[in-house]
Amino acid sequence: MQENLTLARPYAQAAYEQASAEGAVVLWSEALAFLAIVIVDPAMRRVIHDPRIARQRLLDLLFELGDTRFSGSFRNFVKVLSAAQRLSIVGEIAQVFERQRAEAENIAHAEIVTAYLLDAAEEGRVAAAVQKRLGKEVRVTQRVDRALIGGAIVRVGDTVFDVSLKGGLNQLANLFNWK
Repeated sequence: MQENLTLARPYAQAAYEQASAEGAVVLWSEALAFLAIVIVDPAMRRVIHDPRIARQRLLDLLFELGDTRFSGSFRNFVKVLSAAQRLSIVGEIAQVFERQRAEAENIAHAEIVTAYLLDAAEEGRVAAAVQKRLGKEVRVTQRVDRALIGGAIVRVGDTVFDVSLKGGLNQLANLFNWK
């Protein structure tokens, strides 16, 4: 996975630069997301890796599926990926592209992990606190982990805010083990 992200970075950077130059970041984002879904389909994976399928036939199939979602420049990008045999990392390219887009738009994606699903008001309070701390617009996703007992863990990129009961108990246990 890490190797794929390393391979994906230059392609994502080139895609983002092209999309920005065209003023079509949202369209490229949608096209990459769609292509990533198509590529992970098991039947499509077999077609991509089948040496009997001509590269042009594969491209024709992808372009037919993408139809009007794929602009001319996006089709050229897909051709480059195909020629470099990098179609299998489109998901990672889309992921890196979205990170660049979020950074450019000053948006942070926060994952809130709690012992139970938060209601809209609670989620809003957490999002407001993270937004105040980071100075960015925050988009939230939630995940439930019953092992937390209570509290929450908030992940924003590589930053983790652990205010869960489980985390607090672990910190206390570590404190006693160090003395």
